[in-house]
Amino acid sequence: MKNWLLVFFVSVLASKTLAQSVGGSTSGSTYFCIPTNSGFVSLSGFSGTIQHWESSINNGLNWTFISNPTTTQNYSNLSQTTWFRAIVKNGVFPPDTSTISIITIHTAAFGGNISGGGSFCVSAPSGTLSLSNQVGQVSFWEYSVNGGALWTMITNTLSTLPYLPVTQNTIYRAIVQNVSVCPKDTSDEVSFIISQPTVAGFLQQNDTACYANNLDTLNLSGQTGNVMDWIYSTNSGASWNLVGSTQSAYTYSNITQTTLYRVLVKNGACPEDTTLPVKIVVVNANVASAGSDKTITRYESVQLNGSGNGTPEWTPNTEISNPNIFTPIVTPSNTTTYILTLTDQHSCFSSDSVTITVIIPFPNAITPNGDDVNDYFLIDNIQLYKQSSLLIFNRWGNLVYKASPYNNEWNGKSKSGNDLPDDIYYYTLDYGVGEKPISGYVLIKR
Repeated sequence: MKNWLLVFFVSVLASKTLAQSVGGSTSGSTYFCIPTNSGFVSLSGFSGTIQHWESSINNGLNWTFISNPTTTQNYSNLSQTTWFRAIVKNGVFPPDTSTISIITIHTAAFGGNISGGGSFCVSAPSGTLSLSNQVGQVSFWEYSVNGGALWTMITNTLSTLPYLPVTQNTIYRAIVQNVSVCPKDTSDEVSFIISQPTVAGFLQQNDTACYANNLDTLNLSGQTGNVMDWIYSTNSGASWNLVGSTQSAYTYSNITQTTLYRVLVKNGACPEDTTLPVKIVVVNANVASAGSDKTITRYESVQLNGSGNGTPEWTPNTEISNPNIFTPIVTPSNTTTYILTLTDQHSCFSSDSVTITVIIPFPNAITPNGDDVNDYFLIDNIQLYKQSSLLIFNRWGNLVYKASPYNNEWNGKSKSGNDLPDDIYYYTLDYGVGEKPISGYVLIKR
């Protein structure tokens, strides 16, 4: 009986000493615009011991336990609005809940995408631009006519923007804001590209060109737009072929027939335009012909048979009867190539060549007396045969001279370098090409 009274007395005394649990007040409510954030919520004015903190992301419908007995609750990188509160308990009294601090997370604005715009010739017809995929409300629209250097506001908070015909290059965009406390965002831009009508321009006047010997440059001027290609025709415009050049100048060379040239030009979205043709007239199509190659023996003469359109001139002009006619007589002492050049009234020229091969027969006599006339036993083109050999025998069959290769150096001397007596000698020449050696005789007469 006495023990029970003691417990009752202590309980009454304790209840008179301790107060009810008081959750207190939190502070630190604020807002952020994602993506980053950090801060803390503080607790004050509470009575008892902090048991833990709690958070909610669905407006207090459900709470998540946070093991934290301190007066401060930190947070960072919240992705959505979050409520925080603390649970306080004083002694044997029931726990109490603090006030709630709310960290409001606002989604950042996104400008979205605009459909419309494009490339037009002279003007774009009236129409409507449409904004989609934006996050937030349209604050206003704006446009620029100088490539975005300066912008003009359009008072319109709708997601569509009607516009009148556009006659100059213009850029449109929308400014979007989700909430007033967060930054605005700009939509993508849509452009109206307005092109002026294509002007093909013009080429210089017609010209003439020498057959297969010409080089000149055609220049385009006065055009509005870009060169798409040059075209040419060799059948008076019945059909045309692409050149494959997008430059404003084109160089032709060595054309052989009269040719028309035109230029295709296009400016933006405007239709293509073509210049008037320029004609390059090819003259002197009757080219020079020097005739067929011929072979003669030294000291023979032969007639050249040139033909063509123009005034003739043969070169070289030696050992020829007249270098300024088509059919001169030539008497070359060695193999010679003659070039016929014709010049017409347009100062155009053409040329062709003919080779007269001169065969020098094996000499049947030499006169090695030092007068530089017929002093050596000369064989035509012997220098071309690097494996040649020459043998000289007297009338008794004795070898008196030998050379390998032979280079036209025998002048009637023996192997030892002495003059051989005037007489008839016999030779054997081997070209060294696998053919049968050539034999004959030669008279030495000083």
